[in-house]
Amino acid sequence: MYRQFALEGEVHVVLDCVPLAVRRKLDLAELKISLAGWQTLSRAERLALCHLPVDTDDDVAVYAEVLRGFAARAGVPLTPLAEAPVRRAAWDAGAVSARLRDRLGPDGALDGGALGRLAELNEEERYALFKLADPKRGPEKLRALLGELGLSGDDGGERPPG
Repeated sequence: MYRQFALEGEVHVVLDCVPLAVRRKLDLAELKISLAGWQTLSRAERLALCHLPVDTDDDVAVYAEVLRGFAARAGVPLTPLAEAPVRRAAWDAGAVSARLRDRLGPDGALDGGALGRLAELNEEERYALFKLADPKRGPEKLRALLGELGLSGDDGGERPPG
């Protein structure tokens, strides 16, 4: 099972957009697919790309090979990431904490206890926070995710099961 964030709405039902969990997998595979390319893949292929694991280097290699096969069958171009190789450490608790601090400012919504809980989040959750804390994005989805993960100051600090 892959992490389905409530803030993404119906994305997981119709799979018309690339879910955050798949974006992480694409980053790890160091590949990009356009939205049109994603929508060209069959629903079964998109669902497989959601559920395939990327827990180990071997998993990532298999994921990339499967993705390339699906893309080739559908005539969809893939492009390599232009950035340096992606490492999981890019969204470890320290990196997410720093990015949130930069994004939210010193008086942002996270208190010391919430920042301490970042290490308890799984990799998909930390990746989503890291991506949504990008300064080029609006704050609405970031705030929604902070609430969903029990990290906003107004939710009592409880973290939903998941």
